Amino acid sequence: MISSKLQNIGLTALATVVFTGITSILPVNTTVAREKIIFVPPILSSPRRLIPAGTRVYEPASEGDTGINPAVERSLPIGGFGGILGRPVPKNPPQNDVRGRSSVPVSNQCLQGKLPLTALIPESQLGLTTVSNPALFFYVPQTAAPELELVVQNDNEQEVYTQKYKPSNKAGIISIRLPVNSLAVNKQYKWKFSVICNPTDKSQNKVVAGLVQRVLPDSQLMKKLQQATGQERAIVYAAAGIWHEAVAIVAQLRYSLPNNQEIASDWEELLAARGVSLNQQIAQQPLIPPPEALQPKNKHKF
Repeated sequence: MISSKLQNIGLTALATVVFTGITSILPVNTTVAREKIIFVPPILSSPRRLIPAGTRVYEPASEGDTGINPAVERSLPIGGFGGILGRPVPKNPPQNDVRGRSSVPVSNQCLQGKLPLTALIPESQLGLTTVSNPALFFYVPQTAAPELELVVQNDNEQEVYTQKYKPSNKAGIISIRLPVNSLAVNKQYKWKFSVICNPTDKSQNKVVAGLVQRVLPDSQLMKKLQQATGQERAIVYAAAGIWHEAVAIVAQLRYSLPNNQEIASDWEELLAARGVSLNQQIAQQPLIPPPEALQPKNKHKF
């Protein structure tokens, strides 16, 4: 499940060779193996998927276009998530690039730039975690919106968490960590992250949505994690299909070592992995450290 890629880092060792009484010094090229992060999408048989996902990439909608995958939209209940995601399936969906992302740029008074509001989650729109308070990651373009909002609902569509934030004036990737004990084991929760462009008109909000599910790690995974450190733990989580811990570990390494090329490569590999396939340009965007990214506007609500 985990492969290796070899990086020749140009080390030269000195080897002493004795032959017919003659001692010589020879250069020896050595290679160091660095394990590659490979995300293995999980196959869940139980519990079954109880609530529909939304969309992980916001695209400016043309007339009659929601920007939501039609297969996903057909599964949504009437009215959708908060009355936002349950609109008619577009007759002429936007043309996608090779990675399945719409090529329509974001350009309006609320969001600016060529890259859309994007949730960093797998293509299935379901991310697994082993903790009760995972971090959710989003790419947020530069915005003039007065606030951002995260809402988490359980499978009965009851809110378990809601929080509004004052946005940063920087475009980049942000993270929002849920409060401790937000998620119960083997339950699916739907989250919705909104850029609130007009507090009095929800139709103008820019929204991405998805699912998160907490699972218990088995004994084999626990043993591997106990023996792993740093980047190795991200590799173990990714191979087990545990998305939220894998992405959080690599992100933390990037916060600590922003100029480290190996860590930058790990980050790009994870976001481009099979079953994730996010736009490569998203992976190249700066990560904004949590203290700089968002400021809560109100106490969280349960």
